[in-house]
Amino acid sequence: MEESVNPSKRTRGYGAAVVARMTSKGQLTVPKAVREFMDLQAGDAVIISMLGEQVTIERCPRPGETEVPEVPERIRRMTDEERRRLVDEERRRGWEAKVRRESPNWRPEDDDPA
Repeated sequence: MEESVNPSKRTRGYGAAVVARMTSKGQLTVPKAVREFMDLQAGDAVIISMLGEQVTIERCPRPGETEVPEVPERIRRMTDEERRRLVDEERRRGWEAKVRRESPNWRPEDDDPA
């Protein structure tokens, strides 16, 4: 089992990129620098998310690391379709905010709620 990395060392990788090659079976070896940065250990599960052309990898919490938050009553009463619409709307808002911030004319005060 690999040793955990000192959290101060984990910030070192921010903004870095590494190359990994895929095998004929579709397997990737996560480079050591990435494993250390993410505190990945043998047997850990990861979440691979795709949004547009961007792919992100996150380590799943290990048992006992976090508690699952209780789902609010109003969300529990929603149908699956209502939940999907709610999630889609939040993603759309986040995406629109990101596009606004990346605009050459964006100013921080543009995001202040009125």
